[in-house]
Amino acid sequence: MRYGSDLRTREIVLTFDDGPNVDTTPRLLDILAQHQLKATFFVVGHRLATAATRQVLARAYKEGHHIGNHTYTHADLRKLTAEQIRQELSKTQSFIDDCGPQDHKLMRPPYGALNPTVSKLLQELGYTVVLWNVDSLDWKLRSEAWVANAMGQIEDRQHSLVLMHDIHATTVDNVETLLKRIRELGDAVFQQYT
Repeated sequence: MRYGSDLRTREIVLTFDDGPNVDTTPRLLDILAQHQLKATFFVVGHRLATAATRQVLARAYKEGHHIGNHTYTHADLRKLTAEQIRQELSKTQSFIDDCGPQDHKLMRPPYGALNPTVSKLLQELGYTVVLWNVDSLDWKLRSEAWVANAMGQIEDRQHSLVLMHDIHATTVDNVETLLKRIRELGDAVFQQYT
């Protein structure tokens, strides 16, 4: 990611994993549109088995959000063979490519799990690996508590790459609270991962 050089601003990048979900992701897209924000969605291929979820993905793409690969089954890549990793990625990438041309092939390994073998293979396949430095724990703190957890980390950083999950209603229900709290810092600029 390219960061600006202005030390007076706090840069925030919003990312969402594990979707899409036909109930929660469209609501999240509505919220992001209201706030004129763009995010990066790291999608799990098996969730794209229905036309409805593929339509949600297409909507996210059309609205200017970046789409990244989060494997087909949310597998720990360190436990797979090179061929299994290729299959996990290619099956999901085909859904992503159906949306339209991608500037970059973004990939977030499930659990952030990497090792030298996986990293080398991802590089060979042309992926840019995107991790995070703010873990909201929204998947664990299924209440507004995840917002406070995220804010504690955001307040300590100039550059925050925030991990959230668009499959949880409690995430979508509270994302506007997060946005409000970030804006209250007074120096935040929302960026899209590039």
